[in-house]
Amino acid sequence: MPSPEPVVRKTRGRPRNPGAEQRILDAALEEYGERGWSGFTMDAVARRAGVGKSTVYLRWQDKDSLLIDAVDARTGGIEDVDTGSFHGDLVEVSANLYRHYLDPAGWATLRLAVDAATSPSSLGTFSARLADQHTAAVIAIVGRAIGRGEATPALPTESLILCLYGAVTMQTLTLAGSDRQLPEAEIRQRVTGLVDFVLAGCT
Repeated sequence: MPSPEPVVRKTRGRPRNPGAEQRILDAALEEYGERGWSGFTMDAVARRAGVGKSTVYLRWQDKDSLLIDAVDARTGGIEDVDTGSFHGDLVEVSANLYRHYLDPAGWATLRLAVDAATSPSSLGTFSARLADQHTAAVIAIVGRAIGRGEATPALPTESLILCLYGAVTMQTLTLAGSDRQLPEAEIRQRVTGLVDFVLAGCT
């Protein structure tokens, strides 16, 4: 007697939503850029991303963890430079930062910094994480420059970071509307001038 055919059981639950994670991360930055910390909610992110609330909460337990991943996803690579020269590294990291600030994710990170500075209580760990990431990038660049003999250990690294990042930030804050669509050649021209000026004062 032939054995019975095996029963194929259907899996329960809805199929995975292709691309949902990236849409959620993008929506989180857009939502924060428009509403800031006080108006930022997981439910609003879900609506903007076109997914159910459960899809968001299955991946992130709170808005702090969601924002950390969203910022990391869009800032990854800003600090990943090594051109072989001190000047070249500073130009490259500044250009990366400039491009980032012209992106919706960059606007969100700027608002994160403002909100964190003006809030009487902690807004979460994402703002400190972002600052640490950028600081570590320049420290690594300076360390390589010292090793190559292009800079001395007495170089005021903290002042260099503040001057360079502050200058890029202020330049991008003065741009609005169509002015934020800068061609690559102009971005590099702008940051090269900034790096030349800052290095002249630091070295």
